[in-house]
Amino acid sequence: MIRHLYLSADVSEGLTRRDRSEPATRTLGKPGITIAGVILTIASLAFTASATETVSQTAGQQIAQAVEQSLLKRVRDDHPNVPDGQVSTTITVNDATANLAPCPAPLLVDWRGNSLSNRLTPRVACENLGWQVYIPVGLTVNVPVVVTARSLSRGQRLSPADLSLAMTDVSTLRHGHYSDTAELSGYEVARNLTQGSVITPYVAKPPVMIERGDRVIIFATGAGLSVQTEGEALREGSEGQQIPVRNLSSRQTIHAYVKSKGVVEIHTQ
Repeated sequence: MIRHLYLSADVSEGLTRRDRSEPATRTLGKPGITIAGVILTIASLAFTASATETVSQTAGQQIAQAVEQSLLKRVRDDHPNVPDGQVSTTITVNDATANLAPCPAPLLVDWRGNSLSNRLTPRVACENLGWQVYIPVGLTVNVPVVVTARSLSRGQRLSPADLSLAMTDVSTLRHGHYSDTAELSGYEVARNLTQGSVITPYVAKPPVMIERGDRVIIFATGAGLSVQTEGEALREGSEGQQIPVRNLSSRQTIHAYVKSKGVVEIHTQ
């Protein structure tokens, strides 16, 4: 995983006048951290700083390190098996950090939400000194996702021949995705799709188990008892979906979950 940290004022202040005028690259402290002008490239996955190193760092360097480590953990939590070469981030530490005093304690990184996207702006705060900044972060996570292998028409049922896997940046996918073609077997396409379209839960519907008007078996379970009776489905439904059903014995309308083809279930206390 390669991360490019674009540091401005606070990094350039650490360079001498001669350094700024020469294009040569300087190496600072640890291997893998270099300054070429004011651009730092971190090639290691993560690093930990000792208390002495933390004190000697500028606020900008502290921010970059804290954001990097926090983002790396979030990516690994969401995508534990993604190879390092398929993940990259860009962390921009701007001029707003130039006049900040280095924080004597670990920084707080607040991502303001649970989802990862290709554009993030976490809040980074030093609670001890009372300062905070918002840091632009770019993210790319390329993983195999299910796409259409050919153009498909609305209402068409998916078969293995209709689907394939393609490396895609999932940080740009706002509506989810699938990683296994097998889990989409029998699903119906909700709209026309061109070849190479990413399959999301919004464009593929699970197969209908019960049609409107179907006679169904209603299972009522709870308190150690199980009762069954006949009913009529008042709406079509897929597995796990809740639909209205008319009890043919009592003529009452209840809401039950589709269990399987022709079977619905309700839970009673």
